[in-house]
Amino acid sequence: MTVSEIAFDLRAALGPVYRRLVAEKTLPVGQTRALNTLVAGGPTTSSELAAAEGITPQSMAAIVAELEARGMVAREQDPHDGRRRLVRITDDGRAALDADRHATGGWLTSVLTDALDDDERAVIAAAIPVLRKLGTYRG
Repeated sequence: MTVSEIAFDLRAALGPVYRRLVAEKTLPVGQTRALNTLVAGGPTTSSELAAAEGITPQSMAAIVAELEARGMVAREQDPHDGRRRLVRITDDGRAALDADRHATGGWLTSVLTDALDDDERAVIAAAIPVLRKLGTYRG
């Protein structure tokens, strides 16, 4: 099998899994990513959040506005620079993120348990470090 064939087959195999995970989600992908970034990095400006996610400030402003309307984030003055407003995740945001993780994790756990045998689960477990490497490659 050539590298091109492996790449094609990997895309073909991961695509349906990704689409199913997205279908199980309780939050839109952009909102999930923004909330995860806030959990990992703490309060930040909307423009810094946009840069971290690799999207335009306008797109992030729309995401933050929706999250704020739903009570999942709050905006507050930066205690070190009154000209800046920070976005922080709220308790409701953390609860929504946890529910989202349980929704996707629940489906995946079921599939791993019900559809795969021990040997197949071992193959998946062994592939995780390689898949992480693919996801972080910036070449």
